[in-house]
Amino acid sequence: MNIKPLIVKTYLESLTEERELNRIFPLLLTSLNMEVLSKPTENKGFQEFGKDIVAVGKDIFVDKEDPSYGKKKRFYFELKGGGDRDVSKNSFYKDYGIQQSLTEAKLVPFKTDYPNFDSLPKKIVLVHNGVLKGNIRDVYNGFILNKFPKSGEFEYDRWDIEKLTDLFSDNLFGAYILTDENTTKLFNKVLINLNTSNNILIEFVELLNLLFEKEKWEGYKSKLYRKWVLLFETLKLISFIIYTEAKGYNNFDIAKKYLTHLIIRYWYWILKNKLETDTKVMEYFTQTLKFYFSVLAEYFIRTLPIASIPNGLSSEHSGRYEQVGYTKRTFEYLQYLCFFLNHIRYYDTRFTKESTKPLINVISANTVSMRPLVDINSVPIIDILKLYISVGDNTNAVSYLKGVIAYLKYGKEKLNRLPDAQNNYESIIRYTVTGEKPIYYSDSTSPLLAVIMEYVAILNLEEEYYDLRDFIVENKIDIGVFTPHHGVNSRSKKYIENVDDDLEEQLFSNDRFNDGYQHDISLTKDFKDKLSFEDFKKDLEKRKDEFQYEYRTDEAGFPFLKDLAHIYFQTPYFPDKWRSDIK
Repeated sequence: MNIKPLIVKTYLESLTEERELNRIFPLLLTSLNMEVLSKPTENKGFQEFGKDIVAVGKDIFVDKEDPSYGKKKRFYFELKGGGDRDVSKNSFYKDYGIQQSLTEAKLVPFKTDYPNFDSLPKKIVLVHNGVLKGNIRDVYNGFILNKFPKSGEFEYDRWDIEKLTDLFSDNLFGAYILTDENTTKLFNKVLINLNTSNNILIEFVELLNLLFEKEKWEGYKSKLYRKWVLLFETLKLISFIIYTEAKGYNNFDIAKKYLTHLIIRYWYWILKNKLETDTKVMEYFTQTLKFYFSVLAEYFIRTLPIASIPNGLSSEHSGRYEQVGYTKRTFEYLQYLCFFLNHIRYYDTRFTKESTKPLINVISANTVSMRPLVDINSVPIIDILKLYISVGDNTNAVSYLKGVIAYLKYGKEKLNRLPDAQNNYESIIRYTVTGEKPIYYSDSTSPLLAVIMEYVAILNLEEEYYDLRDFIVENKIDIGVFTPHHGVNSRSKKYIENVDDDLEEQLFSNDRFNDGYQHDISLTKDFKDKLSFEDFKKDLEKRKDEFQYEYRTDEAGFPFLKDLAHIYFQTPYFPDKWRSDIK
């Protein structure tokens, strides 16, 4: 049985808001080699006069025997979805309904500088993801015969759910997602099980891998080949499907997780094929990236009011392990919030201290925001400190850093533990329940404390330096920083194991990145005398440029994407991330 049409029809019928159909329909037109001149999102707030979407292309939607088959035309698409998806008495007669929209489409011309646009034959198409109701059929047919006679200057067509199912199945879904039994099964499993797991389904990972690996990039002459356009449009389509499904479950965390993976995989493919400077490819990637950030914006609009009330990120239903779950959930939330704010800061020169208020509110409301349990919590901690420092808010930076230090000392002195360097939450839970350290719990070494010590120097906290230095030395804690072999001035490049992927390609694809070395940081002089604050700062100044790298991601204009890779794969930040704050 061919389940492809069933999957497509079910999905199209699930589009319950008009704007959902507005977003997905232009993707179909692009896959049909049509040039889209105007979209509903571009005309938001303006009356469209029955022309939600204006496009130019060959008319392949009539019988092949028709003299106009394959003829280039200007298409005016009027889209009706949501509550107006069916052609009914209500959707036909209401203000700005079908009758009014189709009439205005004929009367009001569309202005454009597209060559010879006004000389092309005109065709108006009513697009709706529903059916024609029997109680309006006769009236509707009479109206169409009257307004669009066969001898008139306007042609007319109607694309309902059945027509849309065929078009989407053959030209978009069928072009890349549902091309064979394997991809069809994978996609179907993703849709069915999307809300059943806290982790990204392996079927989704496999599906994207198949899409990206289906064709080998071999370049193009002047125009992107159709197969690449279809791939890029398919990725936008998948993004939107995940979004609409997540919204149906009222769980935007699903969309955040899955679209994050899609963006990471997409950018890896671009880096691997050296396409970050290709303007045509980057235009498509940017469209998907913008959609991703629109989803994140909606995610935070929905969640920030809850996350900003006292203990808002805690859960009453997590049982006995909630003291661990609450902290884990909070740090995960903070790292995505910082990522989102940093993205805004990159593009908006008006980003100020006031712009960090959502971050301040979440931290203030959730006291566990300063209580790292695993070493990789260094990622959101660095993000928070850098964000405060970037807007000149050293007061909040110092306050947050002191709070983290206080908890680290308390954890060691009262509970005999530091954050687990193995980043294993199961070990944290086991230790919390039994009071005994599991065999694989590791806290004799702390990369996190190394970062904390360097930020103590960056923020010029002399008193805290001496206090923390003595704490580290007395408890015989080794501190060090992971440094990749790939630095510009690195002397250890010969030790790089993965020679097929450069640093960035590994960063965006490897969840076990370890092509580097641990640079131990000493707090003593000649192995005996404790290092003074001034001496530590001098050593730090020498280390400032220890690791430098020319990131292609930065050159492409997306430096914040590196943060997303660190977040997604839980890879510790490289030293250049925080040492850039050394002044």
